[in-house]
Amino acid sequence: MRPRDLRLLPLAAAVWCVALFCVFVPGSAWGSAAICGIAAVSVLGAFSWRRRHGGLHAGAGLLMVTLAAGAAVAMSTGFASPARDRIAEWDGRVVEVVAAVTSSASTGQDGRLWFEAVSIDVGPPGQARPLAAPVRIGIDPADGFDLGARIRVTGEAAATDAGERSALVVFGGEAEVVSPAAGVFGAAAALRLAFVERSLRLPDPGSGLLPGLAVGDTRAVTQELTDDMRTSGLSHLTAVSGANCAIVVGAVFWLTALCGGGRMLRVVLAAMALAGFVVLVTPEPSVIRASVMAGVAMLTVLLGRPTAGAGMLALCVVGILLADPWLAATPGFALSVVASGALILLAPPLSRGMTRWMLAPVALAIAVPLAAQLACGPIIALFAEQQSLIGIAANLLAAPAAPVATVMGLLACLAAPIPPLADLLTASAWLPAAWIATTATTTAQLPVAQILLPAGLASALLVLVVSASLAAVLIARRGAFRPRIARAIALARQGAAGVLIVVLSLAGAHLVLSGPLASSTAPDGWSIAACDVGQGDALLVRSAGQVALIDTGPEPGPLAECLASLGI
Repeated sequence: MRPRDLRLLPLAAAVWCVALFCVFVPGSAWGSAAICGIAAVSVLGAFSWRRRHGGLHAGAGLLMVTLAAGAAVAMSTGFASPARDRIAEWDGRVVEVVAAVTSSASTGQDGRLWFEAVSIDVGPPGQARPLAAPVRIGIDPADGFDLGARIRVTGEAAATDAGERSALVVFGGEAEVVSPAAGVFGAAAALRLAFVERSLRLPDPGSGLLPGLAVGDTRAVTQELTDDMRTSGLSHLTAVSGANCAIVVGAVFWLTALCGGGRMLRVVLAAMALAGFVVLVTPEPSVIRASVMAGVAMLTVLLGRPTAGAGMLALCVVGILLADPWLAATPGFALSVVASGALILLAPPLSRGMTRWMLAPVALAIAVPLAAQLACGPIIALFAEQQSLIGIAANLLAAPAAPVATVMGLLACLAAPIPPLADLLTASAWLPAAWIATTATTTAQLPVAQILLPAGLASALLVLVVSASLAAVLIARRGAFRPRIARAIALARQGAAGVLIVVLSLAGAHLVLSGPLASSTAPDGWSIAACDVGQGDALLVRSAGQVALIDTGPEPGPLAECLASLGI
């Protein structure tokens, strides 16, 4: 097997670091651009001199390109910063904003309908002036706010922190549609609306989830199901991700191959289908990012170089960050890139390693979600407290249904002008959607469905150590090495196995102490107990066989563990 081409990964990493520095340190963009530009010119001069006098260095060209790309992403940040600074000056004031919607809408926990937009006019009510900058708007739930529509909303503005993609957040009330989505966006919005209405006529649990699986519209998904999908590690199915794009591309590839089409025709038709899919599900930044990642795979197929996937992914990262440097600080972008990289680099060796204990098809089916979870776990721990422990099993159960629900749902959406056919296709897509919803609900209720860790760098490092240890144990050692290197690899694998043994032992002890032996640590004759619930204490008073609870705390988990330890 040919080795992967990893030469462009340092380019992507360097550009990402420059973008992060520029967006988190306001005012540093032009200085960073100057430093990178001067360094690139210096390397170019040294490169030219060495070329005339012989003895070229292999890494000089890559270094020059890296510095030039760093200067470009810094300049992109510098050009966008003045407008962001001007709109941030409206912090804490009531403003009127006329904006063009650039994303699909989702219902937040505050009940508002939230979406991304680019402002056109901003100012006091009735006195808005032209100003273009990315904003995030929350309004009272309403219809008609599809991508491409222009709206007018009045509300209180709040500037965002450094690194946020939106420069201003507007907490609005009712919004006025200045002009609805038109052209292909209007046609796509009409198809989506008809599909959502048709889906909601079907019974739960699949009716609200189906639009999310097919076209990324999650407004009908209940908060309970959203929480269960997150706990079970299936939340990526309700967002238009690389998986959805891969399903569309794979379906077109398979159908074209079935009809006898060659590689070039398959790639062209898949690219056209992918472009249509992006328009249908709204070409917001996250969708464009996912489609670009899927386009990378198509391009490697077209070039006949599947081993170049890592390099093509790196070039995509650079291109996306040049267009929007603030994506470097968003968890979604990091998860998308890392998951794609894991499927390219980590899944194959994991699959080969697991063939020592199982059949190759089974090993590959497990390796794909396992690689994504191992790679994304540390990033999730930076921003969220939840770490799913049943994500691999839940994804394996949902894997057969996800492509069917996506493809059938898309066909039902496109067939909206023919109601009988659309009804039949929607009903056919409902069954796999219901299966996924049931899988999420069932697995989320398991006792060990998730583990809670405080979000932050320490938890990320812990998860990284555990993930790396598991990968090191599962990946089979291939090839012949020098004795010293072979001993180092063996020691590393033994250390990884030791880490896993310690982690599993601690986890098992915790389960036993919080389960069957939970009440063994509490005195039998207690009358008053205080439970640490994260925000003060919850007090329990026991008298005559009855227990009174005073206060509960913000989260149910700590109180539930304390009650179990007291035998309640």
